[in-house]
Amino acid sequence: MYHGGFAVDNFFNPLTYNPLTSSSSARVKLRFAIPLRELKPTGEVKLVKREYVQLTRAALDEVEGGRIILRGVLDPESLRLLQVAEYQREVLPITKIEKLVEAFKIGSVPDVDLGMRGGDYNDREGIFTLKNDVFIIDGLQRVNAGLLMLQKSDGVPRLGATIHFDTTEEWERERFKILNVDRTKLSPNVLIRNMRADTPVIDLLYNLSTGSEKGFVLTERVCWAQRQQAAHIVTALTFAKTVAFLHAHIGPGRSTGVLEVARGLQQICDTTGKVVFRDNVRAFFNLIDECWGIRRVQFRAGAVYMRTTFLICLATLFSRHEIFWKGNHLVVSADLKRKISKFPVMDPTIANLASASGKATDMLYTLMIQHVNSGKRQKRLVPRDNVPKVGPELVESVEQGVEETATEIEARAAN
Repeated sequence: MYHGGFAVDNFFNPLTYNPLTSSSSARVKLRFAIPLRELKPTGEVKLVKREYVQLTRAALDEVEGGRIILRGVLDPESLRLLQVAEYQREVLPITKIEKLVEAFKIGSVPDVDLGMRGGDYNDREGIFTLKNDVFIIDGLQRVNAGLLMLQKSDGVPRLGATIHFDTTEEWERERFKILNVDRTKLSPNVLIRNMRADTPVIDLLYNLSTGSEKGFVLTERVCWAQRQQAAHIVTALTFAKTVAFLHAHIGPGRSTGVLEVARGLQQICDTTGKVVFRDNVRAFFNLIDECWGIRRVQFRAGAVYMRTTFLICLATLFSRHEIFWKGNHLVVSADLKRKISKFPVMDPTIANLASASGKATDMLYTLMIQHVNSGKRQKRLVPRDNVPKVGPELVESVEQGVEETATEIEARAAN
């Protein structure tokens, strides 16, 4: 079988490679080829077969400590020649790799970090040919995304690279650790903050919570940065998710990923209009402030009602019941506010549920429903017909757990 002018039958398959279980021979002769399952080329990518890794527009550079490295752009056909040592992680699922392909299409991706186990190379007018084995230190998933692009004839990947000379597996393993374990992962709060320029609704929420619009109870209390400060009691991602769940009956508000949350919020805001959307956000968090207090919170750890699970359960409670809405406006009557304010947020059981997920979310949500409906024969909460429950269907064990939990809470309240 041939692809782009070179045979792929006997190449190393990166999507099935596992460094912990693959044989030593598979780890020594490592050649790349994306598997052809369910992938049919739409055109022909003409590549020249190479035996050595090549970099174009390349130049040598001296880094700290006097070490010489090479920076340049990987020749696309060279991607299949890059090797993988056993210190590498396994390859991500094909769906994740396809997302990286999209990143290639809309712009450049970060350079990969490579190690050549030797120092033999040729330089001809900025084109460097590396004549020793070249191993991927950091960037395995990006390399596979580039290979996938080539196999699908979906464009030619442009991938920069940094080459370290005369490396050993031990040296590469230590650098792999530095690049992947010791570095700080980018916070989703920063990612969502950086979407302000392209997503008006994120800009609206940012301005609302950073003091641009006065009088909001969460002014300077939302973390839009890498690290939370003492004054922050909720993260930007939790803030955005909560607002999305609050409006889930209007648009796609039940996503969890940063991009999906932002897209869903924008659709919701386009439906309600900015003024109504902003008023609903204010009304929701003002209610929490009136019931349990936001302005007086000094330490976020003690504010059970500002934890992600609690906020999403409360937002879902409002979204699922028409009694809290007039059209697209969130309107909570005084008697319902009084009832909600008596929910025992300081009870240890509630605190534990608010810190958990999974079935705990269903239990907390159901306890909220039971609390609002308690003592009522009329005007009990009736859910909308077209809105799903907060989590999976409540199984018998959860229902039993809710009943036992409610009994325990009532007993503590009585004492």
